[in-house]
Amino acid sequence: MKLGFFGANVGGMVAREAGEVAAYAEELGYHSLWTGEHLVLPSPRQQKPPLDPDWPMADPLVTLGFLAAHTERMQLCTGIVVATLRQPVQLAKEAATVDVLSGGRLVLGAGVGYLDVEYRAMGVPKERRRARFREHLQALKALWTMKEPAFHGDFVSFDGIDAHPRPVSPDGIPLVLGGASNTALQDAAELGSGWYGFGQTPAQVAQARSIIVEQAEQFGRDLTGFEITVTPRARLTPELVEEYRTAGVTQLVVTVESDTLEGVRRRLDFNAPGRLGAS
Repeated sequence: MKLGFFGANVGGMVAREAGEVAAYAEELGYHSLWTGEHLVLPSPRQQKPPLDPDWPMADPLVTLGFLAAHTERMQLCTGIVVATLRQPVQLAKEAATVDVLSGGRLVLGAGVGYLDVEYRAMGVPKERRRARFREHLQALKALWTMKEPAFHGDFVSFDGIDAHPRPVSPDGIPLVLGGASNTALQDAAELGSGWYGFGQTPAQVAQARSIIVEQAEQFGRDLTGFEITVTPRARLTPELVEEYRTAGVTQLVVTVESDTLEGVRRRLDFNAPGRLGAS
């Protein structure tokens, strides 16, 4: 079982000293660090997300570029970037840049997003958002892997172009897809190199995994190497880690969100891989 931490771009981590904390997490044995994304937050606060509008949340990819310079081994992950709201040509360039500068350590977690206020602020219609999301992912793959990148869809269209740097891997950057709906799980089975479940219990993970496997069989896809990553809501114990392992989880990502860097450090210490029997 691999162990990562979530919250690398929020709260107290929105500071120059965040690089030192990331390096400390690497020394503790964490396999990965994860950033979240809300481009804007509703003001006044609403029920979803349960965040105050002045809660610091830095850009996930800019943050990963910064933290790449302070770490050497940890995977650098978005969990998730709202790909539906991102122009895919620009996103492909930003992601490839972070990947190259980090030595191929980027994992792009992507999702559709759900906040109406974000869609309005970005000028993107919510209608057909799932179809837009799929096209954006396909466009990313084209830009990263095709010798002569070309894609033509309802929302994205390009040809006669090229863009470098390309990602370190010729297969492009791993795409880990978020969301727990049947449609989201189908997308993960068809288009993702992994699935990220936020707040899922072991029982929910087992059910989601069975849907992914079933969908992959229909697509004729081999899921060898497919990663299932989960951020649990419950406090981890060695016993709970084993429950997640049995459910098919390959990586757990603990949340270490705090208003202060000292609070982040305490949470990193408490959930250290050695204490939980993870790596």
